[in-house]
Amino acid sequence: MTEAERLHDLSYKLGRNTQGLEDLTKLFEQHCKDDERRHEENVVLLKANNDAIEKLALMSPGGSALSKKQLAVLAVVGTSVMVVVGWMVEAAVKLAVGWLIESILKVKLGG
Repeated sequence: MTEAERLHDLSYKLGRNTQGLEDLTKLFEQHCKDDERRHEENVVLLKANNDAIEKLALMSPGGSALSKKQLAVLAVVGTSVMVVVGWMVEAAVKLAVGWLIESILKVKLGG
């Protein structure tokens, strides 16, 4: 292979590499544009979903919307009721277990 042929071959390969790099750059730029577009679409969809979820969360069973203050009051009242009911159940269980143990001891000890 002569020097001119080697230079021609090298020039040809460099030209192909340059064209491939340009094509790759164009594909990457298109990918970036598509990615930005998808991101913007996702942001819009997420905002719509969040708005819909917030509207559903603020709806009472009767269909009227509750304010955040009303929801907070309901949460406090509900928690308080659960605590009181828990105390009552605990006291009832203690009484029942105490009575059962007392009854068993009376039978065993003949009292």
